[in-house]
Amino acid sequence: MFAYSSSGRAAGLCFLLLIGWHPGIAPAADAPVPDGTDQDPKVILASEVVEMAYSPDTLRDSFQGFLTPALDAMKRDGMPDAAEVEMRKAFLEWFDQEVKWDEMKPKLVQLYAQDFTEDELRMLLAFLDKPLGQKVMAKLPLVMQDGALVGQQYFISKQDSLNAMLAPIVEKYKGKGP
Repeated sequence: MFAYSSSGRAAGLCFLLLIGWHPGIAPAADAPVPDGTDQDPKVILASEVVEMAYSPDTLRDSFQGFLTPALDAMKRDGMPDAAEVEMRKAFLEWFDQEVKWDEMKPKLVQLYAQDFTEDELRMLLAFLDKPLGQKVMAKLPLVMQDGALVGQQYFISKQDSLNAMLAPIVEKYKGKGP
């Protein structure tokens, strides 16, 4: 039996994958989400950056980039190949049905407007308008996927020492409840 057999863990993994794709994707509770009628120059520039940097396809590619290493880890934990195929299909069907670009885009616009100055947004637009900027945006999901895999493999190589440090703590609190 593999460690990720419950659908709750799979759903949790999916949520973590989305958060991992872009930390801070959810707007602050008190921050307004741009609705397209905002005339704030930062919001307008941020919208242009998002239009140049992202698309529904890049969003899906990025999601797949984080999904692959996660499923690989589940396979190392004993998940059968057939389960991996079914889970990948379910994750991607869920993504296609539930994740909407028109719902994500305003949040990304807000994120860029919040994290960059007007001048920085202008420079970012100038960069994205060049071939190197387009290449960076095209390659970034793949680089992030490969980087996640490198990081995952590295941390796995260090897992035994972490487990040795955590084992006494787990043993100390085993059976004591919340």
